[in-house]
Amino acid sequence: MRNFVLLLARGLASPGWRLAVVVLLAGARPALAQVPTSTNPYDVNPAAPQMTRPDTATVRKITRKEKRAQHAADSAKRTERLFGLRLTRPEKAGILALIPSGGQIYNKRYWKLPIVYGMVGGLGYWIYFQQTRYIEYKKAYYIIRDIPTTTTAVTPADYLNETDFPNARRETSLTNIYNNFTGYRSYRDLAVLIGALGYSLTILDAVVDAHLHDFDVSDNLSLNWQPAMVPVPGQAAFTPGLTLTLHAR
Repeated sequence: MRNFVLLLARGLASPGWRLAVVVLLAGARPALAQVPTSTNPYDVNPAAPQMTRPDTATVRKITRKEKRAQHAADSAKRTERLFGLRLTRPEKAGILALIPSGGQIYNKRYWKLPIVYGMVGGLGYWIYFQQTRYIEYKKAYYIIRDIPTTTTAVTPADYLNETDFPNARRETSLTNIYNNFTGYRSYRDLAVLIGALGYSLTILDAVVDAHLHDFDVSDNLSLNWQPAMVPVPGQAAFTPGLTLTLHAR
């Protein structure tokens, strides 16, 4: 027994055993929270609570003096009158353009009148044509559909008169009448859409033309450009280029 105790004491006194005991004790210690030591602001500790900073951005309010100056500038542009109201040229042109070619006459673009009248007239007639055919085939379809079936074969011409149904009475079956009924309805809707688009273009043309009424297109402009021979930096040579001249007024 004494010999076993001495042997155990010698073994514990050896460096290898001391290292093993230290490693076991280190592993048995509770893990501590690691505190980030980096100075990088993007390294966020997941364990730390997130803080939301208030938004410090501010919007500068317009002063009364600036509002008065803005109103004065807007009022200076309202040089036209219509029905007792002061309007700008584009506003007046847009209102008058609600009447076909009214905006073009106001802008004194008389050469555009045949274009406007031709487009508006052509689109208007296209809508009218599709609408009349649609109504004719619609009435004819409901008349033929409600006829009771008999053993005697009937044709649309037996029930449709020439005055009200000049086209539908020439059809040979109810199916043909229905196909024309739905077809002319689709064409009518398409014609209305294209007509509205064309009418909007005439209004847009009048407004844009009024905007460009006071645009300076003379030869004496503030910014001029012309071709020239430009020297190459660091070399005794020239190369073709452009020169821009800006005159401050």
